[in-house]
Amino acid sequence: MVNSFFPPWRGGAETYAYNLAKQLALRGHEIEVLCASPPDKPGRYIVDKINLTRLPVTAWLYGTPIAARLLWMLLRSKMDLIHAGFPSPYNACSASVASALKGTPSVLTWHNDLPPLTTTARLLVNTHDRLILPIYIRGFKRIISTSRKYAGSSRILKKHDRKVRIVPNGVDCEKFRPDLTPNPIRERLGGTKIVLFVGALSKWHSYKGLDVLINAFALASTFRQDMILLVVGDGTLKPAYQRLASQLNVSGKVVFVGDVSDEDLPSYYAASDLLVLPSKDRSEGFGLTILEANACGRPAIGSNVGGVPDVIRHEYNGLLVPPNSPEALSAAIIRLIENDSLRSGMGRNGRRLAEEHDWSRVAEATERVYHEALE
Repeated sequence: MVNSFFPPWRGGAETYAYNLAKQLALRGHEIEVLCASPPDKPGRYIVDKINLTRLPVTAWLYGTPIAARLLWMLLRSKMDLIHAGFPSPYNACSASVASALKGTPSVLTWHNDLPPLTTTARLLVNTHDRLILPIYIRGFKRIISTSRKYAGSSRILKKHDRKVRIVPNGVDCEKFRPDLTPNPIRERLGGTKIVLFVGALSKWHSYKGLDVLINAFALASTFRQDMILLVVGDGTLKPAYQRLASQLNVSGKVVFVGDVSDEDLPSYYAASDLLVLPSKDRSEGFGLTILEANACGRPAIGSNVGGVPDVIRHEYNGLLVPPNSPEALSAAIIRLIENDSLRSGMGRNGRRLAEEHDWSRVAEATERVYHEALE
C-alpha cells in the first residue's frame, strides 16, 4: 500500500490507509505500507502487524510529499498487488510505473479529484488531468471510489467507469461508540451546547469550510447564547480563523483545542451535541468525521457537495445544507440545538448507519476488489 502519510499524521486518507491495512492484516494478508516519514523519522516500523516503511521527503509540491526512493522501493519489494491512494499524483504514478515494469496488478483508491485551490494550482491540475493522468491511470486494474455520488460526478472517474468499484469508507465502532465518557472539556464549559468541527486548519484543507462555519455560528449565537463551537485540529490558517472569530465577536465562544491524539479524539465526539462539516466544494470526497460522530451517537450537519450526500441521509442521521451559505447552516444548527428529541433520534440512526460501515466490512469488500484485479 502506498499513501502520502500514515498515523499519527491526521487525515482522512491516513485513517483509511491505517484501518484498511490493519483489517487486511487481521484477515491473514501480509501488508507493507510505504509513506513519507513525517511526523516520525525515516525507517522501518511494525504497527499492528503492518510492515511500515517511512521514506525521507525529497521535496514538497503543494502540500504533497515527494519521496524519491518510492519507485525504487516498489521495484525491489516482493508483492502480489500494489494499492495506491489518490490525490497524490506522484504516488499513483509511481505505483502505476512499478505495476507495469513488474507485471504486478495494481488498484487505486480515488479519495477525491485534485482540488484547484489557487490559480497556479488550477493550471497544474488541468495540465495533470489532461496530459499526465491518462497515461498512468490506465495501468490500474481497478479504481475504488468511496462514494457512488462522487464517482458519478467526477469527469475523470466517469471515463473509467468500467474499472470503478464503490467501497465506502469505514469507522471503528469499538473505538467510537455512544457510551464513551465525554472529554473533561464538557464539564469546564458547563451546561452549554457544543457544536464540533474536526479537521486540519491548513491551506490545503481550506475547502473544509471552517470560515463558513464560524460565520454561521456567529449568526446562530444571536439566537442562542448557550453554544460553544469546539474546533479540533491545527494548521497554518488557525490565526486567520481566530481573527475571524474575533471580528465577529464570538472569540470567547469559539474554542480551538489544537490537534488531539487518536486516543483522545472519541471523547471530544462524546462531549459534543453535534458535528458540522461545512465543506465548500466537491473536494470533499467522503467525510470520515461524519461516520465517527454517528458512531458516537451524534448527528451531523454537512454540505450537499462531493461524497457527503452518500454519508448523510437528510433527516435520518443528520442534515444536508447548501455549501457556502452561513444562513442555511446557522438555521440547521439552531434546529438541532433546540430539538433534543430530533437530535438524539438522528444520533441513534447514525449509530445504526455507522455499524454498517465498520472497517472489517470495508476490508472484506476491498479484498473482493483485489481478487478482481488479480484475476
